Amino acid sequence: MRPIVIVLIVVALGAAVLTAFLATRFLASVQQQPVQVAQEAAIAGVEEVLVAARDVAPGEVLVDTDFRWEKWPKGAIDPRFILKSGAGEDPLADYRGMMARRAIMIGEPIAAGAIIKQGDAGVTSAVLSPGMRSVTIDVSPRSGAAGLILPNDHVDVFMVSNVRDAAGVPEDVGRDLLSQVAVEAIMRDIKVIAVNQSLARPEGGGPGINAQTVTMEVTSEQAQKILVASQMGQLVLALRSWARNDEAAAADAKAPIFVTDRSTSKVLDDLMRGGLEGDMFEMPVAEEPSTPAVKAIAQTIRINRGGAVTVESLGQ
Repeated sequence: MRPIVIVLIVVALGAAVLTAFLATRFLASVQQQPVQVAQEAAIAGVEEVLVAARDVAPGEVLVDTDFRWEKWPKGAIDPRFILKSGAGEDPLADYRGMMARRAIMIGEPIAAGAIIKQGDAGVTSAVLSPGMRSVTIDVSPRSGAAGLILPNDHVDVFMVSNVRDAAGVPEDVGRDLLSQVAVEAIMRDIKVIAVNQSLARPEGGGPGINAQTVTMEVTSEQAQKILVASQMGQLVLALRSWARNDEAAAADAKAPIFVTDRSTSKVLDDLMRGGLEGDMFEMPVAEEPSTPAVKAIAQTIRINRGGAVTVESLGQ
């Protein structure tokens, strides 16, 4: 055998042995990773955390079946979570009968700030953001978006009013030349916290609620404006999209603050400006039918008197 062939065989065998060695080392390291992770988790330890066993709506009173304990790694536990360690013989004793101050999803850890004791505060005041107020207005299917407004939706508040009467314009200053009906945007993007007396959408219902009242979260100044506006005209709520983007903000910036009947109706505006011809509003007068002239018809008759024939006319 030629020496060059022997050298190539030796090199090939060495490369194969090296490849096998590296592959073995790689597989061993991959197999050891789960073991190391498990060992690290065991070293870190776990804790039993109190979580919701079902979806809980704001204001609901919690009972034993609403809770369950789940094991969480200690490194993933938030200080606000409720832990089973250190509790007494009845670990749920301090939480049984408490109320949810906000919606809690199934499997969500129950933080101490998500529940309140009955009697400590009203549940509605507990769900309000710091510094905010609640104000309630009466609604109808027409003014309340046909009952499609639900808790946690956002709305715009409009006031429909008779501006002539609100301004006290007297009769002798040309009331007919002024707008009568106006719609004004009182405020935009207001959060709804309750419909009727419900802080959440009722289970098993349709897409809406038969609403008589809507309670909104507002500032102190906004609450005063709504109360004044409710005495000046009718309040109407417009449901907003849940999406929040730059286009929506730009649309709000361009939206008019108020709209009047004259700006809405071009015909009404032209009429008040005197731009329409007066004869357009005059009823046509029916002309009396003329009596047709009776045309006299000349009639003649021949008379024979003893052979003497004469012609005489009749009707003249």
